[in-house]
Amino acid sequence: MDHIPLPHKCSFRHLQVPYLQSDLLDDGDWSTYPQRHGWQVDLNRKQTILLQHHDKRPVAENAAFIQSWLYFGLLREVLKDHITLNQLIQRELDGKQYISTQRLESILAAWTAHFLKEDDIPTLKGRLDKLYELLLEHRTIGLTVYMLGANLGDDSILLSVAVLSERLLATVIDIHAHLGLETPVEQAWRLRTKGLPDIGQRIIKSMRVRGWCPYDLRRIDIETREVSMLYYYSNLEAPRSSKDHGGCSEEQCLAMMTNPLTYKLSHCYEGCDCPLLFADQVEVAGILTRESIPLIKITPITGPGAPKITVHELHDQDFVAISHVWAEGAGNLCDNALQTCLLENISDLAKKLPWDEGQSDFPFWIDTLCVPVRPPELQTLALNKMRAPYERAKHVLVLDPHLRCLDSKILTPTEIFAQVSCSSWMRRLWTLQEGRLAKKVWFQFADQAVDVQNVFFVLDRRRIPSRFEYWIGAALYIRLWMHIWHRGDRVANTSAVAASLSSTSHALTSRSVSVPTDEALCLFTLMGMDLTQVTAVPPADRMAVFWRAFQRVPRGLLFSRAPSKMSEPGLHWAPSSFMGFQSDKEWNGPQDLSSPKEDDPHAVPTSAGLQIALPGLILHKDLIARMRQFDFTWNVDLIVQDGNSKSYAMRLEEPWRQGIDISASSAQLAIILTRELIPNHQSSEIFSFQDLSVGLLVSVDKSRDDVLYVTAYNHVALELLGKGTQRYLSSARLCAERVNIDHAILLDELHTASKERYRKAAEDILDDKATLDLLAGQARHLGEKDEYESLLDDLMDTTVVAARFGDCSKVQKVAVSQQWCVD
Repeated sequence: MDHIPLPHKCSFRHLQVPYLQSDLLDDGDWSTYPQRHGWQVDLNRKQTILLQHHDKRPVAENAAFIQSWLYFGLLREVLKDHITLNQLIQRELDGKQYISTQRLESILAAWTAHFLKEDDIPTLKGRLDKLYELLLEHRTIGLTVYMLGANLGDDSILLSVAVLSERLLATVIDIHAHLGLETPVEQAWRLRTKGLPDIGQRIIKSMRVRGWCPYDLRRIDIETREVSMLYYYSNLEAPRSSKDHGGCSEEQCLAMMTNPLTYKLSHCYEGCDCPLLFADQVEVAGILTRESIPLIKITPITGPGAPKITVHELHDQDFVAISHVWAEGAGNLCDNALQTCLLENISDLAKKLPWDEGQSDFPFWIDTLCVPVRPPELQTLALNKMRAPYERAKHVLVLDPHLRCLDSKILTPTEIFAQVSCSSWMRRLWTLQEGRLAKKVWFQFADQAVDVQNVFFVLDRRRIPSRFEYWIGAALYIRLWMHIWHRGDRVANTSAVAASLSSTSHALTSRSVSVPTDEALCLFTLMGMDLTQVTAVPPADRMAVFWRAFQRVPRGLLFSRAPSKMSEPGLHWAPSSFMGFQSDKEWNGPQDLSSPKEDDPHAVPTSAGLQIALPGLILHKDLIARMRQFDFTWNVDLIVQDGNSKSYAMRLEEPWRQGIDISASSAQLAIILTRELIPNHQSSEIFSFQDLSVGLLVSVDKSRDDVLYVTAYNHVALELLGKGTQRYLSSARLCAERVNIDHAILLDELHTASKERYRKAAEDILDDKATLDLLAGQARHLGEKDEYESLLDDLMDTTVVAARFGDCSKVQKVAVSQQWCVD
């Protein structure tokens, strides 16, 4: 994997991937490679089984086969004669042979030039489409082999396969862009799906060993989908490694929390004992009460003594707004003062930024001096105007200790983007608004201030030859842009409120704050809302005020899986925080409901809950009671049937909000769906579900003016079952109807005894060959036995369940336009 450049002064070696010598390499078609060599690859639902001539082989042989097929075979299939084996093999001092990709970039450049000699665009597009399909198939097979736990003895084998596949796909996409063709979707190898193993975990473990803070590592883990980018990150020195991260967790970095009892102000130089410089708070107060902005000037004096600090009012002069992380020592919890050396340094740095010719004053604004610590009403006045300094400043200068230790001139653009991404500044809540509101953001490095946007804009953006540095560098920059500069209100074809909420939740996902109640202050500032609404209420009430300020919100928010929801009545649908590691889909809800156009339906917050128009199902009024009678739990799928004899499988998922339990409810139940489920009449696969929707399981409290007022309990997934499964369930219901056992008997006796009552009816049904073949097909689809006795036993089991539930499994569909009020 040594085509991936190492960062400057990297103290780590590249991961060595062993070359597993094999006689399996050939020049044949990639997709039929296993068959040519007598291998069977069984990717069933539980495990990966690799067989050669129907026999299990030793781990070493399995690994050699996978490497030959998925690594060297892929290279041969894509690059043809432009690659030879000896270009990729390197012998180390230990005498062992390893794969080396040092020459991969030059090989790809030569292959691309040859590929583009063909000047017929339709021909090129056809070849590119085939390559893209090949790489998608390769990724599917590789990920399945990994996720189902194939034992290859060394996980670097599949890791190197993933990195190679990503690089080849990036090259194919670059060729599309060069030709002006629509670029296909990039398919990264890290799925980041709950419950599934992650192919990047070996890299994550190595970063943990190398001293990364668990919180930093979790952020990188969540945000990085490409194995190649994760590997690049892993070779950076762990940021803030000098701090004690022993008590840190994935949820928070204790080293970056502001503790009033232990907080220390920073000096610029080790061993410095210079005094504090205080801003004149009478001057600051006067300026604030005049609805203006106070600015600071530091004037050196000749001879011994501290420099002079003066406070000035903003009129039309240019100035710098300083953005910093309080936890790193440039704040002050007690006074509006900072160490002399630090203020002198800030003043000097401000002077070095680009200014108009002839400017002689270089004032700056910094919250530590310009937001009064006391009295509270003056502090509130300053907080209400927090947008203004960052919006009106000519420059916003970011001071981050991690970046200030790095010399930008010796870093590549890719490393600059990566190091900024790893900075403390990118992790904190307050700094988001400071960057997003700015006209120009500068990041101070050891040698100079860097305009990260300009670093990207001056890059050589030619896509041919395809270059790793541009591919990963551009991806890193785009993520920085999304987390700093992306303005949701500028998203096309999306309502302003939806775009604003979505972009803000995305940017805040990996940020944190020392004082949780400060979040609402930042949200009001970011979204241009009236801060006086929130500063006038107790801190604990701020988030409720924030959500009640909205006239409408995207309907997707009803299905948010945010880990914590508001506790106030009427706001139970609203996430209590925008922060926390979660995907956009988890926080915002389903994509089709979370990104509506301006004229599309939205949900309306009311004092009783979130009012919304969506389809749904009304469950049988006696369903809960029937479930309790037979000790039926929500741990298994519940099969229900609508008035058109369509069957659905309902799976209960996580609670909708904390502190609620559906098992305690005895009310009428219903399901609110994100959309109607539609039969798939085109599919020939009769056992797979036809359609899938997510929804909410709710209890109906009352109905008034055609609105159903409901209490939500759990997220659910609802599947419209396949036509074959529908017929199987109909057979079970028919079996139950033919015997017609009294419900009281079913209630009193054991399940096994009830099964025997249906044996004869089940045998009669299986006498029909079409039905027998149907059940056998379903068993094979599920990976179960298809012998007669097993099929009979399964049918009797299903019949008992159908008989016990009877009409209680029936549901009633409601109109697509049904109004719900959910709390």
